[in-house]
Amino acid sequence: MDQMDDEIMAMFVEDTREHLADIESALMDMERDGADIDEELVNKVFRAAHSIKGGAGFLNLGNIRDLAHKLENLLHMVRSREVAPDTRVVNQLLAGFDRLLGLVEMGPASDAEDISGLLADLSGLTAEHLAPEERAKAADVVPIALPGGEVVFSMDALSLRQGVSGGKNLYLVEYDLIHDVQARGKTPLDVINTMEASGMILDCRMELAVVGDLDAPPVNRIPFYVLFASIVEPDIVSYLFALDASRIHPVDLSALAAAPAAEAPAAAAAESEEVFGPFALRIADGRAVLRLDGNAPAEAAAAREAFLAGLAHGAGLVMDFAPGVQADLAMVQVLVSAGRTFAARGLPLAHQSAPPASFAATARRAGITPDALAAVGLPAQLLFAS
Repeated sequence: MDQMDDEIMAMFVEDTREHLADIESALMDMERDGADIDEELVNKVFRAAHSIKGGAGFLNLGNIRDLAHKLENLLHMVRSREVAPDTRVVNQLLAGFDRLLGLVEMGPASDAEDISGLLADLSGLTAEHLAPEERAKAADVVPIALPGGEVVFSMDALSLRQGVSGGKNLYLVEYDLIHDVQARGKTPLDVINTMEASGMILDCRMELAVVGDLDAPPVNRIPFYVLFASIVEPDIVSYLFALDASRIHPVDLSALAAAPAAEAPAAAAAESEEVFGPFALRIADGRAVLRLDGNAPAEAAAAREAFLAGLAHGAGLVMDFAPGVQADLAMVQVLVSAGRTFAARGLPLAHQSAPPASFAATARRAGITPDALAAVGLPAQLLFAS
């Protein structure tokens, strides 16, 4: 990371420490209150998870974002009195927040950690308290698209329902970091804080890919997309953010509710496995794992198909590649492309353990370094062991 990245990360770590400084005592107080919850206390804990999720999303820290998101889901149900903060629930929240702080202290290296078990535990606890019909649809992936059809965000149905609870409207907002933010002397964090004062940000991301390279025509904009829920009505929402109304898109919630579950068939399946040459993509318990043992070379064409299938699952992907796997430059290129694509969709892509040594060796011979990955918004752990 460069100096600016280091400063932003340091601010994020410090803010997280402040949010979680007394989280244990707050959770213990919640347990003591039981069903007679202190709404101000629960809101404080919820906001801690929500703020950390937003910062992690902005910094492209997939594991931290996903864990904070699962904690937020469960806390939303406590806040709405769908879940009582009993000993079991509070212990799970304590474990989650403890792991969350540890991940934040690790910074970008946190994406190499395997937190799938903890995520599954939190998801399972949340699902237990859903009605059967809601439980069946909770993991359905709902695409949120621009008017032209480009999908910008993919959100699970449970988070979407929680986000628009209380009669909120949902908006997909397009900022331009150059003209709407920097030219006005602001930062993306200023935008986030302003929006949070009048609603809730469900997700946000920058789209650096639109910048292209020197061989492409010049582009004088950097999109910054925000998925925003608020009681503010569509006819006045543009005044709230001083944006042209053409770049604030109300999302038709009824159309989203009517979307077929087939949007993400792999996520709805209890367990499945697809084979792409030497790669095996296994979906089980809402988790997608791409495996490759050390007895077969990594084939770029097969890898591309496997990554696309994992992307369609809609909940991120964990790569389980044996240490002895051999990778050529074409395979490294596919992995970098996959990393950028998953990041653009706001989905995590991580190794179950350190990446195989051949990935780093091949990348370095081609001049691809950790700094080069960081320059395009990718963690070094995609190709290099920490």
